[in-house]
Order: sequence, then C-alpha cells, then structure tokens
Amino acid sequence: MSSLIPLSLWLPLSIAACALLVLAAVGWLWRGALRIPAASRDGRNMRVMAALASLGLLLWLGYGLFKGYAALWQANALRLLAQGPLLLQTPLIVGGLAWACTLLLGRLMAMHNP
Repeated sequence: MSSLIPLSLWLPLSIAACALLVLAAVGWLWRGALRIPAASRDGRNMRVMAALASLGLLLWLGYGLFKGYAALWQANALRLLAQGPLLLQTPLIVGGLAWACTLLLGRLMAMHNP
C-alpha cells in the first residue's frame, strides 16, 4: 500500500474498486446484448441471458464484498495495516472473475450478432 493514501481510505477505496469492476462488467455485458436488434431471432434470448448474467454478477459482488470485507469492517488501524494486501487482492479476484465470465458471455453473444 502506498503511504500517499491515508489508512482511513484504504477500505472504502478497495470496496469502491471492487464494486466498480463488477458494475463495469455488467455494463459491458449489456452493451453487447443491446447491439443485437430486439426484433432479430436471438435478440430476446440475448437480453434474457444478459439479465441472468447480471443477476449472477451482482450476487457474486455481494458474496465477494461479504466474504472479503466482513472481517475488516470493524477492524482497527493496525489490523487494516496488516491486511493491506487483502485490500488489493479482493477487488482483483472479485472483479477479475466477473470480467472473465463477462468476456466469455460476450464472445457467445458476438457469435449471434447478425
């Protein structure tokens, strides 16, 4: 962790990074789903797939926030300092898995793009 960031901001910044990575993945997924015209043969199916995937990604975000940050929510400054690497790894793991799923679904949607 950099000493330029105050210790009191590490936890909120880590949570914000985690949420932003997953929400960006959801947005990218919907961008791909909305490219397919609704009147086409696969348009409705792609939107249903995007809705289900978005629900799954949001559930994953909730689970990741709960499991990753529950122990740190009431932590004192010394414990936050000791868990510094966790504050960097959690957004990367949660966001990385969300993006991996999104890219796979995006590739599937691209195959159905007319």
